[in-house]
Amino acid sequence: MSNSRSESQNAPFSRKRSNTVQSLLRPRPPSPIQVGDSKTLTLWVDHNSSDVSFNPEWWPGVCEGDMVKVTYEDPEKPQNGAGFLFIVIPRSAVGEKPNLQISVTPSIADAFGWRNNTEVTLTKVEQATHCADYIEIVFQDQYLGRCDMWRLGKQLQGRCLYVDQELSFVGSAVGKVQNMYIAGKGVSAALITSTTKAIYRSLSAKVTIFIQVCRELWEFAGDGERYNEKIVHSFLPALFRRWRDSGTNHIITIVLISRVYYEESEIEYASGPLRQDDEGSWYKDFFKVITDLEVVQDWKATLVSLKDSFWAFKRDILLTHHYHRAVLVPSSAGAEPDPLDQVRLVGQISFAHDGPILEALNLALNPTETHYVDRSLNLTGACSIIITPGTGYYRVPKRLLRLTTTRMLDQGFGVDLVSLAKPPLHQSPIFSFIGVEPEIKSEKDSRNGGRALDPLWGGTDDLADVPISDKKTFWWEPFWMAVSVWDQQMDLPFREDRFVARAKMHQIQMLGLLAHEVLASIQVPFLPDSSDYLPTPTDGHPLDREELAKQNADNFDLERFALRKTPTLTAPPNRNTISPSVSTSLGHSSSLRSSHEKRASIIQSKAAAAGRIPPIVESPRMIYKELPPEEDYTATTMVKEGLSRTSSQSSMHSSVSLNDSLRTPEKNRRREPPSSAVVGSKFTPSWLFNPFRSGSSQPQTSPVSVGAVTSVSATAVSSSKTLTIPSSRGAAPASSPTPLSTSRPPRPVAIKGTPSRRSTLSQRSEDGPDSSGRSSYTKYSPSNASPREDSTFVGRHATLTNLALQHAAAASPSNAYPRTNPLRPGASIQYTQHSLASRWQHMFPQPVLKHQIKWKSMVTPGCLPLTTEHFPTRVELDTSYDVFSYDFVVDPPEMRSFFVKSPVTGRESPDQARQAWALVVMREMAAIRLAQGFQFVVRPRKSHVKTEDREPRASKFYPLDDDRSPKPAGASEIFQSTIEPVYLSMNNEIHCISYSGEAIQVRRYVRRMVQAQPFEYQCLVWPKLGQGYTELKTSFVSQGLENYGWNRVDMLVAGYEHQINESLRYWRTRFVVIPTIEPPPTMTGPSGEKLNDEEVRLLGTDRLAELFTKVRWAPPGDKASLYPPIRFLPTYLGPAASVMDEHIVSQLDEIQATGPMGKKVKSERDIGEMSLSSIAKAMRDDTSFPIKDHKWHKAIYQDSFTGYEFVSWLVREFRDVSTREQGTEWGSKLQEQGLIQHCRGLHGFLDGHYFYQLKGEYAVARTPSKGGLWFRTNRNVSGEGATSGHYPSSGHKQPLRRTKKRLVLSQTLVVDVDPPKKSDQAENVILHYDIIHNPATVFHFELNWIGTTARCIEDVVRLWSRTIERYGLKLVEAYVTQISDIRDRNPFQSCFPLRPVIPAPIVPDLEKRVPEGTQTAHYFEHALLRKFNFILDIEAGELYSDRVDVFYSYRRSSFAHSQFVHRTGVAFVQVLGGSQGFLFLTNRLMAPGRMGESRRGRPAEAAEELRKQMQAFCADRGALIRFYDEQLGLLPKEPPEPPELSI
Repeated sequence: MSNSRSESQNAPFSRKRSNTVQSLLRPRPPSPIQVGDSKTLTLWVDHNSSDVSFNPEWWPGVCEGDMVKVTYEDPEKPQNGAGFLFIVIPRSAVGEKPNLQISVTPSIADAFGWRNNTEVTLTKVEQATHCADYIEIVFQDQYLGRCDMWRLGKQLQGRCLYVDQELSFVGSAVGKVQNMYIAGKGVSAALITSTTKAIYRSLSAKVTIFIQVCRELWEFAGDGERYNEKIVHSFLPALFRRWRDSGTNHIITIVLISRVYYEESEIEYASGPLRQDDEGSWYKDFFKVITDLEVVQDWKATLVSLKDSFWAFKRDILLTHHYHRAVLVPSSAGAEPDPLDQVRLVGQISFAHDGPILEALNLALNPTETHYVDRSLNLTGACSIIITPGTGYYRVPKRLLRLTTTRMLDQGFGVDLVSLAKPPLHQSPIFSFIGVEPEIKSEKDSRNGGRALDPLWGGTDDLADVPISDKKTFWWEPFWMAVSVWDQQMDLPFREDRFVARAKMHQIQMLGLLAHEVLASIQVPFLPDSSDYLPTPTDGHPLDREELAKQNADNFDLERFALRKTPTLTAPPNRNTISPSVSTSLGHSSSLRSSHEKRASIIQSKAAAAGRIPPIVESPRMIYKELPPEEDYTATTMVKEGLSRTSSQSSMHSSVSLNDSLRTPEKNRRREPPSSAVVGSKFTPSWLFNPFRSGSSQPQTSPVSVGAVTSVSATAVSSSKTLTIPSSRGAAPASSPTPLSTSRPPRPVAIKGTPSRRSTLSQRSEDGPDSSGRSSYTKYSPSNASPREDSTFVGRHATLTNLALQHAAAASPSNAYPRTNPLRPGASIQYTQHSLASRWQHMFPQPVLKHQIKWKSMVTPGCLPLTTEHFPTRVELDTSYDVFSYDFVVDPPEMRSFFVKSPVTGRESPDQARQAWALVVMREMAAIRLAQGFQFVVRPRKSHVKTEDREPRASKFYPLDDDRSPKPAGASEIFQSTIEPVYLSMNNEIHCISYSGEAIQVRRYVRRMVQAQPFEYQCLVWPKLGQGYTELKTSFVSQGLENYGWNRVDMLVAGYEHQINESLRYWRTRFVVIPTIEPPPTMTGPSGEKLNDEEVRLLGTDRLAELFTKVRWAPPGDKASLYPPIRFLPTYLGPAASVMDEHIVSQLDEIQATGPMGKKVKSERDIGEMSLSSIAKAMRDDTSFPIKDHKWHKAIYQDSFTGYEFVSWLVREFRDVSTREQGTEWGSKLQEQGLIQHCRGLHGFLDGHYFYQLKGEYAVARTPSKGGLWFRTNRNVSGEGATSGHYPSSGHKQPLRRTKKRLVLSQTLVVDVDPPKKSDQAENVILHYDIIHNPATVFHFELNWIGTTARCIEDVVRLWSRTIERYGLKLVEAYVTQISDIRDRNPFQSCFPLRPVIPAPIVPDLEKRVPEGTQTAHYFEHALLRKFNFILDIEAGELYSDRVDVFYSYRRSSFAHSQFVHRTGVAFVQVLGGSQGFLFLTNRLMAPGRMGESRRGRPAEAAEELRKQMQAFCADRGALIRFYDEQLGLLPKEPPEPPELSI
């Protein structure tokens, strides 16, 4: 402290002190600490309510709101600056511990390796530099919806998080922080702000692995291992090991995919689902399922099965498949087929580039298209992995490629392509398709708007009438596919400066063993001695360290390998010229030539020295011809040649050659192997991962093509000439051809007989470290804006072929939409592709390079980001979109919505209440759109705006006019108020939600697109448990949201609508309550009597009804107690027979009419003041109280009533009985007093389905009312003439009009799944449940919801499951639809047929011998299922009487066959009857960690064991005969006919 008074008054950070004595004696306040100041304190590890407790008294100068970083320097384990962040809070919030300096929770201490009483360093840091740009969150065994992700992100805002921190949501653990990034670098801790982009990754997803079986699969790779061995021995074990280490719980499906081509002569024999490609070749597609939706812990058996399938695959699809078809399909003439003809070997497996990749992806997209049906509460996300021995080049149909792209965008999924080959010379992945140059000729052609000139989205799809001259081959780069090259060599790790030779010559490899010495005479010439070839900076700036290292390496190469006697070639300093300096070959044996005579003499001298080896001389037949004009070159040339596959290619013939023997018909050319070997780029980042980043792009190695254009005539290149290329690294403008000098490339010459010696002249193109000084080139996108940044490659090697392929487009549409060139990945990407790929813009915090294996996406699949920065320009909105708008008034008194929580308390003004309601409604509207795949449109970061001159237009924010431009910087800022409008975008649709002060307005921008037609597809699928390939007919449809009923959904959210329409995409899952195989625990009644199993299970269903009643949702202002309690009607009859029972039908009418809890308004009687006789008289006189005959099983109870009915009557009739508990107490009193008694004398009074009678003198004889059917009919309803009436419109019209009685057998109510109110929103779902319940069968209920938190639903369902388990009941998730239709949704999943070797016997008098209410249709099949512990799930629609129209609110259609479920829930069976037997399906909705099963459970294994037992029983003739005889013996004999009456 300063002793000078003047100094004390002028001290900084302090108030000017007065001259009083008191002020002089007052201690001076400490100066605020500065950024970078540090303090060492003692750390305590303590269980605190907050993550950190800090006492600011131990560090004077610390202010509230300062950000402090806690670090610990361990000399043994350096942490590289990793530390924990926290923000200082007021002292009062810390607690009263004066000795406390700083304390953290044990979880933080474990994460950073800190111990108790450890000295740590606290440093004040700048808050702005520690804000996270991205945060990755992983979660497992739960369904986390997109609206839940939005709410979780808002909850994390303003918190300092650290890596591996556990996160909680709605009161339970939800996930863990995996990584955090600031400016592209991973950090250990950071502050979450509104601009932080959250990336959610799932450890429990549906993963589909496609393994492409093609001709290359059995070939050898460069390392001597077959490609199929690479799959089984290296890649899949590495993938499974990473899954195990990460603790994943994925549901796995593995499918082998292949395509077989047939000659014209083989078509008749290979009949079946034949298809024809664009070139007229016939083919079939084969799919074999190895693993079907399984959670596999031990993969050894799966790998063994996969390896066996590889060896048997060719035989199965080329021989066995056709043999089975010949046996199953008899000849038309009826003659016996020739045995030799049955074993014909036909077809040929295609190459990799002709495989059914898009078809397989669409088959996988079919089940995920309806992911909201059978919604699992334990799975999130989907992932598709394609393993191929190819390089990622595929020839596909244009229409299917467009449809696949649309479906991938709509569903928000990506694909990982794993290539087993060496990295190719061309861009990968790449698709080619045949089409016509798009042009706008009519208004119909302009329906695509801005995409009308895009080769994929524009142009015609019908190429049948298009002349061949007008057909062109276009290249398209799938932005939704990421490639990983699996070429692991443990002794050769990846290094940037390592060059691995990959191009090989097939003719040299095929030489004899002794002839291999010829390689000794093939020499590579020395590099020219010229230091001028080294890169020289053109801007005068010195080179950086990395560039200097490369320069030194080049100097070393020139010193060692330069040929001193060769004249030095001086390269001009201009970067636009390339001089030959690197040996590069074109075609098979051609090369750039210089000093031909000089090298020829060297060859001769070397050959003479070799002696016995003949000299290898170059072919003297060099043809020199001028290059054709650039505009004549089209992409058709490239497709004829074919892109390269792998270094171990079996042949390397050129598709276009002067040798007629190499020519093949165009139809059969598809089955020719690709033309050349490959050389891959190591550092090329996929443009999908990079174009969204500002600044200069990542360096790329220039992709090199070998023999890509072999039809171009060749000339020699003079050593004194140079080749000129455009000044920039991008593609030249289409209007200006690439300037070429007089140098000409040589024509490829094939090696014949004696191998010719190749002479080469090397060439090198060096790019500088900084591209900012280069001149810019014209962008090909609307308004002269490029859809991607200048992400070109900075490579060391480039070929003359690459430069010559910079061709100009002949038509004007190419100027606006540049054509993709697979040999120049650095060229600008089309605006269309970039705008579509922006859906995954915020998925990549760091650039992903192509040489890297994309383990993260394959191990923990990512979910579609919530935000995107792409927004179309105003011109594009006006020209390419149609605008639709609607609005609705916000009227709080009329808004009785169960989707939102009431935001008002009653003390607000009308305007404030209206604004509060508008805000919560708009939030829920946005949440529903997020759940359907929409994304919030946010503005780019400020750093993007600063680099506007270099930023590509497509990755910037395009503002509209002021009142429509999106404002939020992050998802957490959205709908903080009603002032700013919010934009949400999807593939072809943009929504704007705004509030005008009285009404909410929705404006929809729908892109003008030609409606996509379904793609009909046929293939052959071998299910996992199948016996061979079966035909599958399906269609691929894009179910976009352009025609979705958004107006109705918004009305539903606002509360003006109350019914969820079937057309809406709402989430649904069905549950069944099954009586367990084990008997329920012993229970006693109120009098101590023991209850049997049936009575215990009835108590369990009554308990479930009470749980439903407790969570019933009531609108604001209403009380849930005013509603009648939920009631189930017990019965011993089956579903079809119960609707014919008079007593049950009358109870159904009562439930539908009014509830039993309704109190009479004028009821003033008190039961406590009445005598027993008066109570009995009131019971007899009340016509609404049912005292009649009841029947249960075979017993009839006369003049009886149930305990439930008596309690309901007491509550309704007497004012001193207000609850059912009080009614139960009065029933016990009246039984003790002798008014009533149990019909069998076994139980005290119970509120349930127990029968009671008036006792003794109070019982009055009544005329018995014969119960039974409510209309005259046979006692057994047969299936003949029955209608399938689960829906009113599903019944067939009868010739005679009959009045059908409509019976509603289910009820619907809204339930609140968040009773503790842990969530900040309304958590309500719609519950459908059965009214009639037979304790011997299954009870059903279904949950429907939109936007509800899945964790709340799961918690409530688990509570219900635990409650009813005590009563011998089990809650299991079941399929919504019948199992026989499972293949319509998932083509890889099918039922297993169980056909009995002996059909069930036919008993003519069976209806007269079975008990009443027993179904006689498929009587023996039902008995067989009961033998294996199956019980009835849903009865077939044809078994219901045609006199009733049965309606279930949750069943969309009737079941064609009766369906049974095993009493463990692991399997379902449908009864086909007769020789067809049964259909068996494993319940894949039950899995470890799923509902109703523990993590240690193995339901799939139990189902497989059950299937084997049933299959063995059905195949055992003797066992079936004995079973049928036993069942016939249990039937009573037919009663004798009564004698005729005699008068």
